[in-house]
Amino acid sequence: PIYYVIAGLHSPETGSPEMLMELAFRLAVEDSPIIKTIRENIISVFVTVAEPDGRDRVVDIYNYRKDHRDVGPSLTYWGHYVAHDNNRDGFGLTLALTRNILNSFLYWKPTVMHDLHESVPYLYVSTGTGPYNEYIDPITINEWHNISHEEVTELTKRGMPGVWTHGFYSGWAANYLLWIANTRNSIGRFYETFGNSIPDTKERELSESRISRVWYRPYPPLKKTMWSLRNNINYMQSGVLIALKYMADNRFDFVDNFYIKTKNAIQA
Repeated sequence: PIYYVIAGLHSPETGSPEMLMELAFRLAVEDSPIIKTIRENIISVFVTVAEPDGRDRVVDIYNYRKDHRDVGPSLTYWGHYVAHDNNRDGFGLTLALTRNILNSFLYWKPTVMHDLHESVPYLYVSTGTGPYNEYIDPITINEWHNISHEEVTELTKRGMPGVWTHGFYSGWAANYLLWIANTRNSIGRFYETFGNSIPDTKERELSESRISRVWYRPYPPLKKTMWSLRNNINYMQSGVLIALKYMADNRFDFVDNFYIKTKNAIQA
């Protein structure tokens, strides 16, 4: 099976390209048991910066503001004529970015497509709240939950607060980039991690709604914490490693489910 990871789609969310470059190096050279299991049993495909024009602009503006007392222009667009909505082009395919990702998906035919984002503390793992899109095979919806519960459980076991699922995103709209996978018998999923956008360490204080203990977030984030790019990378990379290991351990099930979903689509 193939696990395909996308970083840097939303340019101000700067942690994921740094994380994927580091993870690629670890997968190539490290000999720990988890890395060896991943390397020997699955194929990992990484897109380290999905929106390279936007990445360059964010870096340029950060450096300009750093040299001019935090005064500088704002980004109207990251890429050409689009900003956050480069992740809403799954129907129209109007952007070269979207078409490039689609073409690479059709070439590799990955079992999982995993899109990395940053917005909420500390790590949200996508399953969605429902109602779920009725055109998606029920097997895919079950796979969303299987992988996410593995990640939440394993990271919680390692003492990492603020790893949760369910309460963000519905699982209905098919215009997100990752739905390239969901509508083609693969598994499309995403993360939201806690990023500062810029590579500075800051004290972050959360509202009560972010730290409340609820059934889908039994180990909530802390009220206050010093948060850095390194924290963001650690959470994101730890989650992806758990997901890669889970696929490696259950590789035959992933391939079997892909085959059954494809057969279901032909017979429907």
